[in-house]
Amino acid sequence: MKKLIIFLLCVAVLGGGGYFGMKKYKDSKQEKVVVDVVPVSLMMQDSDYFSYYYGGLDGRVQSSNTQRVYIDTEKLVKKVYVEEGQSVKKGDAILEYDMTVVELELAQKENAVKIVEQDIKMAKKELEKIRNYKPSEDAPQPVEPDYPDYPDDIPDDSIPDDSIPDDIDPDVPDGPPDQLVTDVVKPAFIPAEGVGTAEMPFIINCTQEAEVSREFMIRIASEKKCAEICVYDESYRYLYKWIIVPAEGVTPEELASWKVSEGITIDEDGSASIDTDVKHYGKLSFTHPTTQKKDDSSLPEDDSSMPELSEEEPDDYYDSYEPNDFYIDPEGTDYVYSRDEIKHMISEKEDDIKQLEIDLKQANFELQASKKRKVDGKLYAELDGIVKKIGKASSDEEVNEEEEKEDIYEEPDADDRAFAVIQGDGGTEVVCEVSELNLSKYSIGDTFTITSWNTDGTGVAEITKIDDEPVSYNSYSWGENPNNSSYQIHAKITEGEDVFSYGDWVELAADKTESDSEKSSNSVYLPIHYVRQEGGDYYIMKADEDGKLKKQYVKVGQIMYGYFIEIKGGLSYKDKICFPYGKEVKEGTKTRESTEILTPDNMDFF
Repeated sequence: MKKLIIFLLCVAVLGGGGYFGMKKYKDSKQEKVVVDVVPVSLMMQDSDYFSYYYGGLDGRVQSSNTQRVYIDTEKLVKKVYVEEGQSVKKGDAILEYDMTVVELELAQKENAVKIVEQDIKMAKKELEKIRNYKPSEDAPQPVEPDYPDYPDDIPDDSIPDDSIPDDIDPDVPDGPPDQLVTDVVKPAFIPAEGVGTAEMPFIINCTQEAEVSREFMIRIASEKKCAEICVYDESYRYLYKWIIVPAEGVTPEELASWKVSEGITIDEDGSASIDTDVKHYGKLSFTHPTTQKKDDSSLPEDDSSMPELSEEEPDDYYDSYEPNDFYIDPEGTDYVYSRDEIKHMISEKEDDIKQLEIDLKQANFELQASKKRKVDGKLYAELDGIVKKIGKASSDEEVNEEEEKEDIYEEPDADDRAFAVIQGDGGTEVVCEVSELNLSKYSIGDTFTITSWNTDGTGVAEITKIDDEPVSYNSYSWGENPNNSSYQIHAKITEGEDVFSYGDWVELAADKTESDSEKSSNSVYLPIHYVRQEGGDYYIMKADEDGKLKKQYVKVGQIMYGYFIEIKGGLSYKDKICFPYGKEVKEGTKTRESTEILTPDNMDFF
């Protein structure tokens, strides 16, 4: 027990000594660090320096209560019931469509719904069919027959010289070979002979025009089977064969469909040439096929040397091998695709059905909208107000060739795309945007003097609403910090409403006068990179009376051009501040006065 206590005491002493030693080392190292500070008087700009800055706001005349009517350009407007400047009540007819077009549209929407419904039915049937596919891994395999062993001592002269009649040319075959493939060797195939082993490979006979499918190659590789693709000419003479044996490490992506005559040229004299640049998927051989069938005519009349067949073995033992026992329909889809391929096909078809169901909902929605328009083909006013814009009926439209071309650089306006615009009784308003730093200057009830850029006409607008949610930065706040959010201010025009038109750009000047304290403000502007933001607060790092760094929070105002920030309090022109970034910049670090003002490469104000 005493030994344990002594051990723990030693650990505590060593740990404490190490901690205080490290702390002393860091403190001594920090004592050697010195940060340059620059007097504020060398870098500040007086507020008068920015007195020329344009302090007005830009806004646009809009309606505070407006109905805009949009129509499909493919529809025809049969009749227009209102005129520009006319007062309308809610429920008054504005226009009427040509019902011929409306009925045609309705028929098209009904047909679209039926088409999507039919597509869904077909897709579901295809999905069920795919789910019933049998994977290639489950393809039935032929049973390897148990052939009896033949004696090896059959004499070479057992075949009589007159076994072949003189009037028969041995080079001319009696007919086409068994199971001759003329187009494509498919994964569901019937071999002429063999069971797929190295001793008894699948024998597949085909013409020179035949193609070996990729699916066949995948099946042979996955099942590790051997095959011989035997090629015959148009006279059914044997030419050559491709020997296909299992290969380790072969992936399905490496396999492809290929023609049996690809890269092989047979001359008139029967000699063959091989193009080595062509990729081959088997070994070319000019030897005869590895056949398992025995020609009875090649056996001697005296069969005493042959083994006796048992009673259980019929005379047609060698013909008892029936391919139908493992028949696969070559035109079917069973055993063509692997399990992974079938799973992928099911997933794709399910995604197609989901998309079709979404299309059906959209088609039904459009159909219901068309049915509503079919009631009488009219569109009605949704509020009380005055018609500020109305289009013409299709029969009254005229093409004016002298009309000014559309300015592609002009900012788009919602009213320009509308067929009809009805201004509600709520009056007319001006909307402008204000930076968050200047938002405190404005309150609901304050007024602006507004001036039209088009007519120079003037009026008065009263602030009725200040949005709570900011909007994205726009080019009209060019003089302020683009990183600050902007908020929309809505002001109702109370005087001179007739002077302004919808969409006019106006200048807004606040009627509220500055207080004496605001006029006599001693605010200054500092380079913005010397002021650091912390959440919603701003601070600088300055030298205290002992010449060490100290964090000082400051009150800020507007940001000019994104480079200067207004300091309204918390700083004196006698203070010395440093660039508030870097590992050494921390409270308590020694300072050294300098006249070098750090300036980013993209700034040049000093």
